[in-house]
Amino acid sequence: MFISFCIISIGDKPDKLRLSVKSIHRNFPSKDGYEVIVVGNNISQFSDLDVTLIEDNEHIEFLGKRKNIATDSAKGDVLVHFDDDMIFPSDWFSNFIDYNNKNPNWEILGNKILLPDGKRHWDRATFKPSHRMVDYDYESEDDVFYQTGGFCIVKKSLLNEVSWRDDLPFYAMFKGFEHNEDVDFSLRLNKLGKKISFDKNNEVWHYDHSYQSNNITCNKKSRDLSFDYKCLEFISLLSKIKK
Repeated sequence: MFISFCIISIGDKPDKLRLSVKSIHRNFPSKDGYEVIVVGNNISQFSDLDVTLIEDNEHIEFLGKRKNIATDSAKGDVLVHFDDDMIFPSDWFSNFIDYNNKNPNWEILGNKILLPDGKRHWDRATFKPSHRMVDYDYESEDDVFYQTGGFCIVKKSLLNEVSWRDDLPFYAMFKGFEHNEDVDFSLRLNKLGKKISFDKNNEVWHYDHSYQSNNITCNKKSRDLSFDYKCLEFISLLSKIKK
């Protein structure tokens, strides 16, 4: 299996993107089984990293288009699309392989997404009648369920059947569109009868202190909450990556 890690970035969180890339490298003993692709603007600053840079100054607001650009360039048969502030624990890949071995027929997959305080960030959710997170064992065949665009694992074979919409901007619902790009993608998968699978034994961390979660909803606040809470597991992970 070859995995392509595809990061979408506007280059405004360089320290976090660097930590994200480093956390990926820590998962693998060699470069033989994976690659890291960064698509976005202001990314020449990352030329010192062991990654493939694809400069895109045309589609700054269009996440789906940038994900499609990454997909077209990816060599992997498995792609991981995610935001530039996701941190991978050192056992992420081994946990993923364990899930894959036990569930080889999955096509699109999520796992836990935790905030720096240890609470959930939109890792398994529905979009109506209200936008809320659901139990990890929730059945995804429901047509109100969606996989967040902030982090998802997809087989290339599925992306050859259905791709992200190029014309949906970031927060499309606030710009005259019916759905955001991740809900739209999930609805089209549902129409094709594709199950969105979930690995509740694996996780990534969303390194953003501006969100506050009660594990049902998660909202962005106007101030940095980094001094309001601490999670020793996340602090320990960051210290290991920074070494």
